Amino acid sequence: MENAFDNGKIAIAIRTARAAAGWNQQDFADLMKVAKSTVARIETLEISAKGDFLMRAMRLFRESGIDVDLMAASGLPIHISDLSIAASVDALKDETNRRSDRKAGIASLPYDKLDYPGG
Repeated sequence: MENAFDNGKIAIAIRTARAAAGWNQQDFADLMKVAKSTVARIETLEISAKGDFLMRAMRLFRESGIDVDLMAASGLPIHISDLSIAASVDALKDETNRRSDRKAGIASLPYDKLDYPGG
């Protein structure tokens, strides 16, 4: 059962860190040089992440300002730097990143009033 828990922790870490970086599964797969289906299968526990995949993912997240502590005694600490948050907010504001049926924007984000470090 511990292996299922550990695999779940890894899947949640990858999905959360990927989303925090502003990457969809295809973006992340391209950066990782794997098929999108590999990312999807890891995130849904269909397969376990291999060591080399996990090491590359953690390095990529760290380079993007996202630190994931898979070895924490309790929980799953994920630290997202202010710079990474700012980059994600900027990506969210960019309407060219949205599907055509979502071009109107997110009503809950007052784009012209965002106040964040570096913004």
